[in-house]
Amino acid sequence: MTTVAARCPLRPGDFCTLCVPGATGPQDCPTVAEVMRDPDLRDRLAELRREAALSSPAPRRG
Repeated sequence: MTTVAARCPLRPGDFCTLCVPGATGPQDCPTVAEVMRDPDLRDRLAELRREAALSSPAPRRG
């Protein structure tokens, strides 16, 4: 059986490190929930994701 390592929605490019005690991944992380609930934090997250996407190298094609 293959498991998929979840990506942290708050740290673009990073895997979920289960940094909040009791969380099993992004799906039940209270920090992720709080950011998604707050419009200002959600907008800032979108900015960070755009910046990360612009600074990451383009994927290589085989």
